[in-house]
Amino acid sequence: MAITKQTILTFYERFFNQQRLEAAEALIAENYRQHNPGVENGREGLIEAFSKKFASDEYFHLEVDRIVLDEEYAAVFLRSVDPKGKTKAHVVDLYRIAENQFVEHWDYFDRGK
Repeated sequence: MAITKQTILTFYERFFNQQRLEAAEALIAENYRQHNPGVENGREGLIEAFSKKFASDEYFHLEVDRIVLDEEYAAVFLRSVDPKGKTKAHVVDLYRIAENQFVEHWDYFDRGK
């Protein structure tokens, strides 16, 4: 099954907002390459990093604003928001796609002032 914008949106809602770590199984490749120095490589590295984040008392919620998708890359433009919906940071996640999974990830954060 090809990755669609809806697939990505569902992944973000389940994995990040509902904190259902098993959502990574279908979309994140086992050998996922991570370019964020705060997250280890591999699907398990992503799960471990967010497991720790979700266990903290910090509120965490992402609002996806736009997804740009072609056969090889996906860009997800999103906002990290506080409990009142106020934007804390703008983020762009960029993924390389192979065999209908995310195999590589880069990100950009703009925390504003």
